[in-house]
Amino acid sequence: MKNRKKQDSLFLNTISPPDNVKSVSNKPVGNAGKDPFCVYDHRRHAVGSKIENEDGSQTVCTEDGSWQNLK
Repeated sequence: MKNRKKQDSLFLNTISPPDNVKSVSNKPVGNAGKDPFCVYDHRRHAVGSKIENEDGSQTVCTEDGSWQNLK
């Protein structure tokens, strides 16, 4: 697995389950050693990354490291 180090770079991603991850940012937007992140499928994702669910709803990574549904 790629993200084993604490200092990994974080990228802004759009995720479509089950495992389709598209990077929105070409450059890192943070560092896992000092910036908040969320975990999905054993990978770290930057704050602002979104999960696009099959039913059309979206979930976003928040500053506290949790995934929250968008209204």
